[in-house]
Amino acid sequence: MSHTRSIVCLLVMCPAVIVLGGDIRDSLSTEKFANRAAERGDWSFQEGIASVVSDPELYKKYTNHGPILKWETNCSQGTTAFDMKPTDCQRVVFTLNGDGHVFRISLMDPEKAMNSFQKKSKSRMIAWAEKSSKANKGESFQLDGFPSLGELNNKWTHVSVAVREKTASITIGDFQADITHEAMQRDKKQITISFASGSFQLRNFTFQENK
Repeated sequence: MSHTRSIVCLLVMCPAVIVLGGDIRDSLSTEKFANRAAERGDWSFQEGIASVVSDPELYKKYTNHGPILKWETNCSQGTTAFDMKPTDCQRVVFTLNGDGHVFRISLMDPEKAMNSFQKKSKSRMIAWAEKSSKANKGESFQLDGFPSLGELNNKWTHVSVAVREKTASITIGDFQADITHEAMQRDKKQITISFASGSFQLRNFTFQENK
């Protein structure tokens, strides 16, 4: 069998796993994927959609942290994109991690708050120029037009985070913004998406390194 035919056969046998260098194209059609972990919930992967319902008991078990998806790759510079459908969620959080948290998007719905602290929480973005810690809370960005989670409830919404040098270009539905910050040049090796309360669906997840 030629080298070319071997590659073709491999892709035919494993259509859900396409990993080229640092790039990821996760069809989300099977439970197992080389770069992905699904934790803190009974995740389902069917017909290109990852879905799960937040379990209150697991939420407490994991110290008030809900279901999470993680992808491991060199994501220091590049574009992460996906479509999400949150339903009655209190929060949805997208994070790029390296040596601790590097950049985060927190979408909140205070009306779904489970305590007084959550009622005061607003949607925002956070960037850490240095390693995150209890002392280093990072720099927060609350921009005009930045959506609350309630605006996205029970709707498919496209999200894109494109990091190039010091700038991240953010798209969340109709919202678009650029953020320039030292954090964007830090090493990043993990992409996570998590949520609390309600249910969550995800499709069309990709990461593409800058060439």
